[in-house]
Amino acid sequence: MKDEIVKKVMAILGCSFLLLFLFSVAIKASVKKELNLQTTYVAARDIPPRTQIKESDLLPITIPSTYLFDHAYRTQEDIVGKYTEIQGMIPAGSIFYKSMLFAEEAIPDLPSAQLREGQSAYTLSVDMEKLGGPIVAGQRVDIYLAIDRKEEAPISDCLFENVRIVSIKDHKGLDLADENSTGVPSFVVLAISKEDVALFNVAERIGSIRLVASSKSYETEEEAILCQDSLVTSYLQKM
Repeated sequence: MKDEIVKKVMAILGCSFLLLFLFSVAIKASVKKELNLQTTYVAARDIPPRTQIKESDLLPITIPSTYLFDHAYRTQEDIVGKYTEIQGMIPAGSIFYKSMLFAEEAIPDLPSAQLREGQSAYTLSVDMEKLGGPIVAGQRVDIYLAIDRKEEAPISDCLFENVRIVSIKDHKGLDLADENSTGVPSFVVLAISKEDVALFNVAERIGSIRLVASSKSYETEEEAILCQDSLVTSYLQKM
């Protein structure tokens, strides 16, 4: 009799523990589903301004999806290799927001950083006619100038050779490589010798400028060579 009672008690306890276990599992599954936990990355240390992000700068964490906004990067591939902004430090433990990071070619102050000694960054408004064909940042172009003179025949000739394109931007000022860019070029930033900036200003004011892909498109020795024997150069220098 006692054995039967013990067996019944043990069976009841076993069923109770099983029910508690199943209830616990169900609660955990429900909470996990409700939280929608996702793995993302936060800064493993304080990351100074204008620093390229490395894998060692990332710390994986699992957090509810509600803490991840659309403007936050979620994958390691989206973060590693990008640069922090020039005036912003990312504190340890912070999520990587898209406004904090830039691709190398989209760094706001990149044009100045890419200039050689004695050069200035000259921003030129462009359209498809001025571009004269597809161009990309880093490429060299020849710059042709056409001047429609009032009392004389118009002249057209090469003004500069082998001018390096530092960056190409859309009408919002975003680099074409930026994921938010329209992809339509509106401005190009050119590396021009400082002593030739005034001449370029006059050329842009009185004539029509056209950029033509140079036969020396990727040579890196001499840049922005003023064509001394050009018709348009002589005309500008006499003004």
